[in-house]
Amino acid sequence: MIFDSQQVYQWLIMELDKRTIRYSVHEFASGNKMVDIWHNNLFYVIQIESNFAGVSLIIDDNSGFDLTPDAKFTTTEQFLSKLKYIMNH
Repeated sequence: MIFDSQQVYQWLIMELDKRTIRYSVHEFASGNKMVDIWHNNLFYVIQIESNFAGVSLIIDDNSGFDLTPDAKFTTTEQFLSKLKYIMNH
């Protein structure tokens, strides 16, 4: 399965809204998006680009404010699986 950035973004926002999880979206002229998520006392940053998505958990030891995500996914299926894991824990 290839990576579909629109599908990933739509699913993410739908799930966050449904679960009333706090988030903030940052859209860039390039079409890329960053979604900040506060869930279960944790702070995640999701990067959605045209050909991959990344997930970073921001903690004291990892400021996270760089361009390299903690984990990078190049298929929609892998990324959605990671998001489901985060939302259920």
